[in-house]
Amino acid sequence: MTAKELSETASVSGPAQALVQDDSTPDSYLDSLEKQELFPDAIRVMAYKLPTDAGIKWASACIKELRSPESKQEKDESLEAVDQWVKTPDDTTRFAAKDTADKSKQDGPSKILAMAVYMSGGSLAPAGAPDTPPPKYSAQKIVAGTVAVTILSYEPEKAKERYQKALKLGKGGA
Repeated sequence: MTAKELSETASVSGPAQALVQDDSTPDSYLDSLEKQELFPDAIRVMAYKLPTDAGIKWASACIKELRSPESKQEKDESLEAVDQWVKTPDDTTRFAAKDTADKSKQDGPSKILAMAVYMSGGSLAPAGAPDTPPPKYSAQKIVAGTVAVTILSYEPEKAKERYQKALKLGKGGA
């Protein structure tokens, strides 16, 4: 996807759209969003720029890195189901992630991310029913929302640093 296509597909803000240049690459565009501190737009662009499985891995890493110390102590079945799908991305683990999220009493970003796994591909219908593919880019939308919720649900006064950390994780750094 080109930088222009990314900006349109990710539905970025007007100021973020204005940063797209004819010679912008996806990476240079993402860098310019970050430099201008258009962090919500940068998160959306990152979610659409990465392949779906890499986006889900990124969101999982953000949850693990940016959640509150208290929630790090709790068992997170939805996040475990996401990680299982990352290791073995097939329909069995995809449906298991959805089932775990549906049954979980915990609310939060990992439950949202488990739904991104479910929407990552394949059919949404149960076995034996006609194939029903997820809406285009639904997993990317959910990944972007997961990362945003993760960033803002703990220490929102440090949002700038938390956005920067999330973007760094998305670029492969820690």
